Parts: sequence; structure tokens; C-alpha cells
Amino acid sequence: MDEKKREDERESLRFMSDVSAEELRAAEEYLSSYRHGARMLDCMRYGKQFMGSEVLPEDPLLYWSENYEDNFDSIPDADESLIRARMFGVRQFISGLRCDSNTRMLLYWHYIRGVSVARCAEMMDISRAGAFRLRKRALECAARSFRKLKTHAKISDLLPL
Repeated sequence: MDEKKREDERESLRFMSDVSAEELRAAEEYLSSYRHGARMLDCMRYGKQFMGSEVLPEDPLLYWSENYEDNFDSIPDADESLIRARMFGVRQFISGLRCDSNTRMLLYWHYIRGVSVARCAEMMDISRAGAFRLRKRALECAARSFRKLKTHAKISDLLPL
């Protein structure tokens, strides 16, 4: 009888999520923006190393004023700082989540370090199915926190890279 009751509770919890699919997607996109930023920094580093300072064509938005006389070599550094700041924001978001340490660890290894969920399962000594369930719960926790964060922050702070 207890086993049947536990199974019913698990089943009801499975469908009682207060997070919509759109919120889950937004949270996952925000977390994935870290890896995108890392790839952008790698490309910028590669460009500086092998192509000199002329990595990208100059941005037409920089010509908004004819009096603009700044050094264009400093512009990629400004972009790099913005990317790094947003990446730091994603790391802070994960470390500030109100969930257990296994959940935060899975989010860190999967979204920050780029390790697959299956590999995370091996590292955490849990089954693959358990890791995917943990990832789903972690995304739900992140979506709830992301919802709260969006109401208190400027939207430009949360935009993915």
C-alpha cells in the first residue's frame, strides 16, 4: 500500500510543475548563453592572435557622431568586458539558486563547463536517467529564480549574449 501511495505522489509531482515551457526555455537559453560567450571569447582571442587587430569589420553604430574620435583598438576590449560580465552573471545566478548542491553542481558542469548530462551522471555517480531528471528539476528551479529575477532586474542585464 505504501509503495502505491509513493508512486501516486511521484506521479502527481511530475505534473504539478508551476513552470511553463516558455519559462523553462528562457532559463535554459540564459544558462546556455555562458557557453556562447565562451565561444565568442575564443574566437576573439583567435582573431587577435592570428589576424592582428583587424578581427571584425568596424561597427556602423560607432559612426553615430562625426566627432567620435576614440581609439578603435579599444572597442574589442569593451566587447570582451561585456561578454565576461554577462558570463559572470550566469555563474552568479547558478551559485545563488535555492536548491541542493547536486542540482547546482549539475548546472555548473553542464552549462558552464560544457560537460554532457551523461558524463555528469558518471561524475556524480548517478544513473543517466537520474541525471536527466535532476537536470529537469534544476531547470525548473532556475526558471522559478529567473522569473523572480526578471521582475527585479533590468531586462538588458538578462539578455543572452
